[in-house]
Amino acid sequence: MRPDILPTEPLSQVVFIHDYLQLVFQDACFSIYNAAELRQGNSSLSQGQSGFCDGLVSLIGQPLTSASASPSLSLTFQSGTVLVVAQSGQDPESWQYNSFGEPIVVEQNA
Repeated sequence: MRPDILPTEPLSQVVFIHDYLQLVFQDACFSIYNAAELRQGNSSLSQGQSGFCDGLVSLIGQPLTSASASPSLSLTFQSGTVLVVAQSGQDPESWQYNSFGEPIVVEQNA
């Protein structure tokens, strides 16, 4: 059984690293290695598009209302914005979740 991947704290940091990003929720963190997309209503922004980074940063202070890993990682924020991670990528891992005192969850690419 997969450990819980729903942080209890709101988003506190968004970190953009060379070829991946991290979403930090105080003592919990998602590292996203595959391409991601932000969805809000009928609009969407893909990673690399103008406005994607600003859209993620604007979510700071919001908690997640749900987090699902099936079929791919999907994080829903209080505002209704959803971050969806692509199911496949070039790296061995798709994403990783770690929370203080809990097992690390690593999702492999197919």
